[in-house]
Amino acid sequence: MSKCKIAIVGATGLVGQTILKVIYEEGLFESCSITMYVSSKSAGKEYLFKGKVFRLVELNESALNLRFDIVLFSAGAAVSKMWANKFVETGAVVIDNSSAFRRYENIPLVVPEINGRLVCKDTKLIANPNCSTIELAVVLDKLKNLGKFEKVVVSTYQSVSGAGRKAVCDLKYGTNIYFKNGIKDNIIPQIGDIDENGYSNEENKIMFELSKILNQKINVSATAVRVPISVCHGESVYIKFENEINLIDAFKELECDYIDFSEKDLFFATDIAGTNKTTVSRIRQINKNELEFFVLADNLRRGAADNAVKIAKIIIQNYL
Repeated sequence: MSKCKIAIVGATGLVGQTILKVIYEEGLFESCSITMYVSSKSAGKEYLFKGKVFRLVELNESALNLRFDIVLFSAGAAVSKMWANKFVETGAVVIDNSSAFRRYENIPLVVPEINGRLVCKDTKLIANPNCSTIELAVVLDKLKNLGKFEKVVVSTYQSVSGAGRKAVCDLKYGTNIYFKNGIKDNIIPQIGDIDENGYSNEENKIMFELSKILNQKINVSATAVRVPISVCHGESVYIKFENEINLIDAFKELECDYIDFSEKDLFFATDIAGTNKTTVSRIRQINKNELEFFVLADNLRRGAADNAVKIAKIIIQNYL
């Protein structure tokens, strides 16, 4: 049997490198051939991972002749818009980590634990949700079993790695290469440009994507904040239900193999970073129909690479 041919576009970025790590952890490293595509700046260099040397290749038209089975994009929306459909036309399945295709009605926005059924034999272009959306979506998907949401309010505490390497350097060295006001010892209460509705584009991503993933209209208000840590996004969440709820029932709903929750203990970024966990703590019932809690997950893994590779595994195990 021939190896599954996988390409990673944006392979030297933080998410691209994490995708390679998760591929290894999921047992796909030896059974798949992997090609790493990068910008012209990094092309020609070598990248050593788990004893294997990868030659970094510039993305150009010749890549379309290699007939990949799966192409994972993590190079930004502009690159995805330029190249994703070209790879689809060659027969590849594209899993895109950017925002380029998330709002298209005919393109599934997939979190495998929630709507993995949307990945089928004829699915050729799949959007990976926003990092902050994924960790909240898996929690809301369980809690919606308690009743209909009247209102969801989320405030995010997003690490600098969500903005890329330059942002990480600003935190590490106290520079302002990416963040003009700096991020070290700072908090930035806006992520992305402000849209016409008064919310930032990061906030609008969360608000739109939750409804699409959960396949129901959810009244969401989001505030996205950048905080001075390297990895992990936290979210303070308030939910008002249309009906009365029971806290014990909420605990039962959160008992699953992809959510770690605690009634009393706290989860910390220093413990969660480098894992694929979604964690829930500080769960409290305000009155008969309101819940508050705190969600924390590694944005590079649970919020990006882990989700993308899980989608790839569905394709590999069922359709290749």
